[in-house]
This record gives sequence, structure tokens and C-alpha cells, in this order.
Amino acid sequence: MSIPVNSIIDQLSAAFPACFNRTAPQPLKIGLSAELLALAGIHPALADLSRTQLRRALRVYTTTPTYRAALVRGGPRYDLDGQPVGEVTPEQQAQARVGPKSPPPDSAPVPGALKMTLKRRIRPAAGG
Repeated sequence: MSIPVNSIIDQLSAAFPACFNRTAPQPLKIGLSAELLALAGIHPALADLSRTQLRRALRVYTTTPTYRAALVRGGPRYDLDGQPVGEVTPEQQAQARVGPKSPPPDSAPVPGALKMTLKRRIRPAAGG
């Protein structure tokens, strides 16, 4: 049975109130998702959640306008216990201002990408 993403975010907010807050989010520690994913199925509050469900919930949480506004303000990043760990860099602040990266248009080349064409060899029929 699939659990809606908003319910998962509510579970995270209840289990880790010093870290997750929908109305006043604070920047999350870099690498926090790996810690959280390691707790999937182990931590009592996350016992019924899969790693995929947690990834989706984190993606939704960290792409909301209120979370991005917290990144734009800068300051410390926080771990699951609400302790400051690291800082939001100026580059991260700038990225939060413009929002998530959108894919380049099809006509624009991607730096470092190779354009490849796959060809199928057609062998002549035997005896002919």
C-alpha cells in the first residue's frame, strides 16, 4: 500500500521535530538523506516506510518554496537532532534563488555529453 508523500513528511516532522518543520523549515545537513535512509525500516517512526518513499518525501520537502527560502537566507544546516552542522554556501543560496535546475532544451548541447548514433549492421544473406 502506498503512503501519500504528505503523510510521510508529517511522520518525519513528528519523529524529528527539531529537524523537519513544514511552516518554518531550516536547511538540512548535507548527507542527512543517507542517514535517514539508513534508518528506514529500523527506526520505530520509519518502520513502515521504504527507502523509495523516504527519498520522494525528502525531494518534495526540499523543493518547496518555504524550504528554498530558508536556503536563500543562509546560515547553519541542521541534523536530525536539530544541532547545527555546516553552513549554507553562497553557491547553494544562489541555486535556491533560481530554483531547481531545469533540463536544457533538446537543441542545446550538454557540456561533456557525447552525441552518438547507433547503427545496425545488415549482413548480406548467405549464398547471395
